[in-house]
Amino acid sequence: MIEKIVKKWWFYAICLVLLFIPSIVQKPVSPEKASQVVQEVMQNPLIYKIKEFFPIAKVWIIFLLIGGLIWKNNFKKIFTVSIIILSTFIMIFQNVSLNTSYGYAILLGNILLQFIVIVSWIYENKVRKNDFSKPRFRSWNVLLFILAFIAFWMPTLDGKMYFSVKDLIMNESGLTYCMVTPIIISILLLYYPHINKITLRITSFVGFLFGILNMITWFILNASFWWMGILHIPLLIISCVGLVLSKKHANDFI
Repeated sequence: MIEKIVKKWWFYAICLVLLFIPSIVQKPVSPEKASQVVQEVMQNPLIYKIKEFFPIAKVWIIFLLIGGLIWKNNFKKIFTVSIIILSTFIMIFQNVSLNTSYGYAILLGNILLQFIVIVSWIYENKVRKNDFSKPRFRSWNVLLFILAFIAFWMPTLDGKMYFSVKDLIMNESGLTYCMVTPIIISILLLYYPHINKITLRITSFVGFLFGILNMITWFILNASFWWMGILHIPLLIISCVGLVLSKKHANDFI
């Protein structure tokens, strides 16, 4: 079923429409203030109320990378279930805020899009197409991991440039969709082409949509915070690579 759906043009059109679904807010908001609601939720989501989970998420992500290399296919179920749990946690706690100018706010479009990604990973948990037996550190994989490392570090403070070694483990990037997605895709591509192309395609396409949206947000609509745009470039580039490779056959790969 899901294999047929992702081949239809309307699936991607629906994903694009979901991106612009209005947020659920406690107080009425005029359409021109919709972007402000999104910005306020991103600045003060529920994840900031559980900061003790920040280092746990970071260590967990490192474990997901190392686990596949050590235990190979014995680890792939743990990997998939971990992605489902982590993505669900992010979907809920990053897209809801109780403290905006309009009372509580829920970014419904973001939640629905990220739920589609979670469904693709539930599908992978059922079919088990990912093969972790032969990781390949090709030159382009290394470049992607360098970009993913920037996302993992997320060297910023209040949207401005800020480099701190402490943030490698202690900041919120491990519970941030746009920073976690580049890492997940990079790990998958380490085992390309022996991976679930459907899961890769959906994860990459949604990542691509968020990447484009963030380029517009931080380089055009809110250019004073251009550094946030820089930090979202890994999401855009890695998602594009994942999207292209998800449509290639193993025999096409060089």
